[in-house]
Amino acid sequence: MRYSICFLLSKSHVVAFLLALAPIIGHAQTTDIVWSSPVEVATSSFGASSPKMGLLSDGRLVAVWGKPGSSPKIYFAHGDGSSFETPVQLNTAGIPPDIYGFGGLDMAVFENKIFVVFENFDLGVQLLRSEDGGATFLPPVSVYDPPASDWTTLASVAVDAQGNPMVSVIQALASEENARYIMVRSEDGGASFLPPVVASEPAAGEYVCECCPSDIRVAGDTVWLVFRNNFDNLRDIWVSRSTDGGASFTDACDVDATDWVVNACPISGPQLHDLGNDSLLAIWMSAATGPGRIYAATLHGGTMQKGWQFDMPAINSNALQSFPVVAGKGDTICVVYEETGFGVNGAELVYRFSNLGIQNLATVPSANFTQSLGNQRYPSLLFDGETFHLLYQSGGSLDYRRGNMAIINVTTGSLAPGKPVRLVSNPVSTEIVLEVLTEAPMRFSLLSSLGEVVEDWQETNYSLHEIIHLGKASSLVGLYFLRIETAGKVWVEKLVAY
Repeated sequence: MRYSICFLLSKSHVVAFLLALAPIIGHAQTTDIVWSSPVEVATSSFGASSPKMGLLSDGRLVAVWGKPGSSPKIYFAHGDGSSFETPVQLNTAGIPPDIYGFGGLDMAVFENKIFVVFENFDLGVQLLRSEDGGATFLPPVSVYDPPASDWTTLASVAVDAQGNPMVSVIQALASEENARYIMVRSEDGGASFLPPVVASEPAAGEYVCECCPSDIRVAGDTVWLVFRNNFDNLRDIWVSRSTDGGASFTDACDVDATDWVVNACPISGPQLHDLGNDSLLAIWMSAATGPGRIYAATLHGGTMQKGWQFDMPAINSNALQSFPVVAGKGDTICVVYEETGFGVNGAELVYRFSNLGIQNLATVPSANFTQSLGNQRYPSLLFDGETFHLLYQSGGSLDYRRGNMAIINVTTGSLAPGKPVRLVSNPVSTEIVLEVLTEAPMRFSLLSSLGEVVEDWQETNYSLHEIIHLGKASSLVGLYFLRIETAGKVWVEKLVAY
């Protein structure tokens, strides 16, 4: 069966935000992401399926997405981080693209060149390319047209250091059986493509998941492909490696210890992130232990040895997590994924962020931030070295947010000397409850992740070990900061409401 961001604050705004939290006495600093309000990239009339984002060499953002239906289309738009131009329809030369909510097209950017791949049930995989930053696109080129008995689906594209695209795609029988991942390469900038090679062959068994997208990472002559395998319904995540630029794949590693056995297609595919120093991070969804959860594992790209694995606990009990994306550089890493269970808001986007590497990413709390009615789905994330950029489906429209990393003084973990209160629980679900540790008059303020005052309480005298019920948490969702002021000093507690 076929299946049918971050806010870059100005320096003055950052200073004002930090001044709202200061002075902080005797507390450690932490870095978090401050997300912008959403910017609408396209209304529902343009569709919002399978959104993808890239960054040109001149700093402009580019977005591509699809509109499924009886007259499917692919749309493209430029953005500057504050707004996006009116979408334009890409000319597929009469070849109707087969688009799903979660897939059907992909994009890669190299300097000023843009490569967009899409699929057609009858004509295989096609490539659209631009040599001028998206001002114009050349007619589609056939990447691979399979034999009549087969079909290809869910293409992913990456670009090597010479500007040549390579495309991974599922090839299977028309019955969706006997699926394999093949890799198809170009040596002339995408004007033509070489015959395919089987990229999933080194993995256990013969076949792979028939409807889960893959992801490609390229470093010199080394190419890694991460994908969901299917070894007698054991649908683990594998990474296959080529050391000759994608001409052949000789070894692979099972990075997934969840051992999910399921006689159905999970749809959600993995992503692969380059941590530097020959270290990779794979992220994926698995429902081996119950509801779908997001997992991550490290892999040494040179030895193809798996490191350690961790999961990302859900904010909501019995929530479903899916469609993770990851971006960053070095020790700066952000993971964004879908999670259900947010009441009338339905599925929202949740993020985890660390600027202290993988170990910290495994322990930091998750927070949802979209907080909008309707499902927030199918994120696409990139990092330009300073700012995170996020594109996602919001209800029926397409939205964008940008994210600035802000240094925030907070107390976490063990109690700092002299802290006047402690949070009884964190995250909080119904109300904010504090225990008084210092008998003194105190004033509390609740700030949003953007530094805006959500609630302000008058200064009150409190007794030692008194329990304070501030309320409000039942009407709040996401990341907040509780500001505590007493005796001329200020403390800030980071909290997550759900």
